[in-house]
Amino acid sequence: SWVGNESPDLRDVVGDERPELIFNIDGYLGYATWNFEHPDEPWTFHKVSHAKGAFFIYTHGVGIGDINGDGRKDFVEALGWWEQPESLDGDPLWKYHKFTFTDGGAQMLVTDVNGDGLNDVITVWHPHKYGLVWWEQKRNDEGKIDFEKHILMDEDASQCPYGIRFTQAHSLVQVDMDGDGLLDFVTGKRWWAHKPPIDPEGNNPAVLYWWKLVRNTDGTADFIPFLIDTDSGVGTQFTVEDVNGDGCPDIVIGNKKGDFLFLSKRQKVSQSEWEASCVKKEN
Repeated sequence: SWVGNESPDLRDVVGDERPELIFNIDGYLGYATWNFEHPDEPWTFHKVSHAKGAFFIYTHGVGIGDINGDGRKDFVEALGWWEQPESLDGDPLWKYHKFTFTDGGAQMLVTDVNGDGLNDVITVWHPHKYGLVWWEQKRNDEGKIDFEKHILMDEDASQCPYGIRFTQAHSLVQVDMDGDGLLDFVTGKRWWAHKPPIDPEGNNPAVLYWWKLVRNTDGTADFIPFLIDTDSGVGTQFTVEDVNGDGCPDIVIGNKKGDFLFLSKRQKVSQSEWEASCVKKEN
């Protein structure tokens, strides 16, 4: 057997405070549970999706989080979200809600971006081409869920709030980089995800950015990009953890460029120094 999806992850799906493996196999989306005391024993796959064949080994895009606010984790994938039923007894199939979040995707982050109490979705639009978006969850008077698109990057740099554009943003990690209590995220270019000229701008600098979440007083939100490096990028997965024990998150990456460790640190600066370090927003 094999683990399908280019962004599998270990996340708590069933609410037992232990991680399950989210992925797809044999054409189905789902998750695997395992014996915590004996992880070497065979794991059990639980189907979430209905029709066999919609998912394959190189499927792009998967995430987990509570979309409808019922306290249970739902699946998100490129073409919709799957609502976790009230009970998982008997391995029931989950209810599908169609919505095009991405033309591919990578790790899909389910998080309340603007602080309105509704979880939103952050995703790359295409993991080998252009685009980075966050989808703001909206509800009508009847409670029907929909999403409004906010572009962070696009093929047309003029459509990007900060004028930043790069291709192949093939993985994302959510983390509070600056310690302000809000969840930011890290992503970058997966250099030579496919050998040029298959992917556009394949030889461009392998940039790495973190995107700072800012919640505005009017209820809107913004992500401010900060450049970390120009010759590393990301792979299909990477890790952000405090490596050296100083309380600041560090970034560990392995890809076709090599292996990289970025140690972050925090220091107090003046307002003018802070403003000088920020990418200026396009008018």
